[in-house]
Amino acid sequence: MNGSLYLIGCGPGDADLLTLKALTTLQRLDVALIDHLLTQEIIDLIPTHTKVVFVGKKKGYHSSTQDEINTIIASYALQGLRVGRLKCGDPYVFGRGTEEAIYAMERGIHTEVIPGISSALSGPLSAGIAPTARGYATGMSIVSAHLAGDRVNLDWIPLLGMPRHTTIVLMGLSRAGQISAEALKQGISPALSVAIVSNATSTNQSTLITTLNDLASAAQKAPKPAIMIFGDVVALESQLPKYIHEIKEATHDITLSS
Repeated sequence: MNGSLYLIGCGPGDADLLTLKALTTLQRLDVALIDHLLTQEIIDLIPTHTKVVFVGKKKGYHSSTQDEINTIIASYALQGLRVGRLKCGDPYVFGRGTEEAIYAMERGIHTEVIPGISSALSGPLSAGIAPTARGYATGMSIVSAHLAGDRVNLDWIPLLGMPRHTTIVLMGLSRAGQISAEALKQGISPALSVAIVSNATSTNQSTLITTLNDLASAAQKAPKPAIMIFGDVVALESQLPKYIHEIKEATHDITLSS
């Protein structure tokens, strides 16, 4: 009998932001597949009886290709095991969750997807930025600056010229120079406000406020992982509360009803 695959959205990093369903599912796994962005705080919640397999996909240091990850998932699930793919943020927001779900379902593996909080939403909040604050923005866009094959995506640059609009960029810090150059070339105001939020919701989260004109140099000072927020709402960073990560002791004895 085939096992099951659980694509678990683990949120931006703080274990307090896991959903109850994510936590209870994590506690029942036979195998947990993790990557390099998953925080130790969440890794510490994996039961000691669960087999942990590292399948990190770090830029320039891919320890596992997506095809290899798919094969690993299927190899365990087809043994009748409960397999969890622990994914930062939400499994369907600029992740490979869709590919993994389709691969598993095509092989008759029962698959469930558990939502998680994306850094696209928690990042601005942790820095005291409200992406759709009334009077500042009437809409927002979430884009990725990274394409398969380590290619850059700049198709979204015209969004920066929209009035009362917030643009949140994931996986773009290393492309900041190209982003600013193309935006300035397209006539975007060099004074456009930009916030770089690093390690959102973690104990070492930080925010760097800059402008489009100075983005390239500012990005060199910002830790990874980070998101970039473009728009007038960046001004709220000095007015709204920041997210506070509470220090907690790791525990493995969590017992919740399933």
